[in-house]
Amino acid sequence: MNPVSEIPTSKFNVDEMFLPVKQKQLRRVPRLIRVAFSLVWRAAPREFVFLAAVQLLAGVGIAVQLLAGRRVLSEVLASGDKGRFGDVLPSVIVLAAVTAFVTFANLARAERQRILTELVGRYSINRVLDVSTAVDLLAYESPAFHDRLQRAQVNAFSRPLQMVNGVLGVLGALFTIAGIAGALLFLEPLFLLLVGVAYVPVWFAATRASKVVYDFSVVQTERDRRRTYLYQLLSRKEEATEVRGFGLSEFLRARHDRLYEEKIDELRGVVRRRLVLGLVGGLMTSFLTAGTIGLLVWFVTSGRMPLSEAGAAAAAIVLLGQRLQALVGSAGSLYESALFMEDFTEFVDTLPMLRKARPTGTAPRSFNTLSVQDATFTYPSRSEPSLRGVSLEIQRGEIIALVGENGSGKTTLAKILAGLYPPQTGRVRWDGVDLATCDPDQVRDTIAVIFQDFVRYNLTAAENIGIGRHERYDERAAIVAAAVQAGADPYLSALDRGYDTKLGPQFFGGSDLSVGQWQRVALARAFFRDTPFIILDEPTAALDARAEYELFENIRSLSDGRTVLLISHRFSSVRSADRIYVLDKGLIVERGNHDQLMARSGLYAELFTLQAAAYADSAAGADSSAIGWA
Repeated sequence: MNPVSEIPTSKFNVDEMFLPVKQKQLRRVPRLIRVAFSLVWRAAPREFVFLAAVQLLAGVGIAVQLLAGRRVLSEVLASGDKGRFGDVLPSVIVLAAVTAFVTFANLARAERQRILTELVGRYSINRVLDVSTAVDLLAYESPAFHDRLQRAQVNAFSRPLQMVNGVLGVLGALFTIAGIAGALLFLEPLFLLLVGVAYVPVWFAATRASKVVYDFSVVQTERDRRRTYLYQLLSRKEEATEVRGFGLSEFLRARHDRLYEEKIDELRGVVRRRLVLGLVGGLMTSFLTAGTIGLLVWFVTSGRMPLSEAGAAAAAIVLLGQRLQALVGSAGSLYESALFMEDFTEFVDTLPMLRKARPTGTAPRSFNTLSVQDATFTYPSRSEPSLRGVSLEIQRGEIIALVGENGSGKTTLAKILAGLYPPQTGRVRWDGVDLATCDPDQVRDTIAVIFQDFVRYNLTAAENIGIGRHERYDERAAIVAAAVQAGADPYLSALDRGYDTKLGPQFFGGSDLSVGQWQRVALARAFFRDTPFIILDEPTAALDARAEYELFENIRSLSDGRTVLLISHRFSSVRSADRIYVLDKGLIVERGNHDQLMARSGLYAELFTLQAAAYADSAAGADSSAIGWA
């Protein structure tokens, strides 16, 4: 059984969020078009109404153009060689005025469409962010969720323009066709029917071609994610040192290029299929259109239609054909974008479900006793549980340490205590209150957590600390005090602009820090958060031995009576903790203070002795080296 299916649905609906995208069918076109119009309307109703009105007026203008042109042609033919220009001038002026109006209307439509496109894009991106920030952290452990998220992100960025163009193109074509059809009905209704039938094959070919592109994109999703990941490995600063140090550039580049080549090869097949569809549809439409023109010629030569009406009808047939072609193109674009946008809408439509499943109970602001009862947890991508029936108890003001070898479950347990992961079984309680029933934002508001993979924000030094409690990020005195607590003040104060210096090399004027200095900034962020419960996962991994010793020796005074949970691989660093929990393969196998655990001669004592021996050997080697040099 997939472990994901065991996650309580009160957290998120696996069936809705993680299952592969359903294949779309042509019969769903009406609903997809409604989705498209609904998206544009919700994003920018005022701009939409304006552009729709302009499209309507432009369509009416084209119909008036046809009728005015017919009148001019009729007057010219009626006046013969002896006609005067003044007799035709009023009709020419009307035709020129209408033409100028249609030209300006099209210009206004194009310019205002830019604004509408941006509004739709902003709306789409915000909807994706709504879901990606509301979904539980555990969702990011699922590859299927990443596929869905990427498709939603890509479509939010790339499809709004196509969506807007499709919607407005359909509107404009429909309004124009309505105007031309009205004029053609007045001249000869049969031609309207024939031209309409002629463009059915093109419409069918366009919709089938759109479906081919969509199916291709669905298949490529995971491959695109892999290629993007390889691109990041080759282009980001974080990986640049190791990639060069191990000479991985050519190796990773070859994989990246191979994935690209596979995509292009499959794209060639897609293009061939679309060309065949377009060719067949175009040929059928061309033959039907040619038949319509031939019928018009026969009407004229047989005397069934006057030359002036035939000229206007011919112009109407040509214009109608052009507009039907535009309608087919816009409708095909709209259908194609609607197929992709449904991936987007299915993703963002999970937001109400997430909000409904979200607990609303009031979380305690602090605790006297924190207890974990029989907690188990399995990651979606794994078959073996990371925690197996873990139980522990923490009292207010205590300093608790979690130790164990890699993969023992320390960080997973810390994330459960931080309210970031829900246990699949068991409970986390603060003074008897089950945190699973409480608003998760309220729970996390009372906890400060810094993990070993902490974020290095490309913001100012003050902002890097201040976002620990962003509501107070402008309180400079408190920020400096937190930096002093964490030992970060000396080097932050010495920067060119002090705490107003931008950190990180990504932006102009930024100053980068060493890994250990970044870690102290992260610690300052945790202290500035000012919460009753602090979780520090490997808080000294990048610090030198002296700095690590000083931090742990002073952690009790630095925490100022708060409850602190420490995670460390270095057993010597946590010996002053009030209680130490030793984890092994997801189980708590020992508990007690340092002296008690050493006296028990169990796993803790074994690992502590091994580390101590390693340090002793290192020190002995250094002394021997010094003697040799002497």
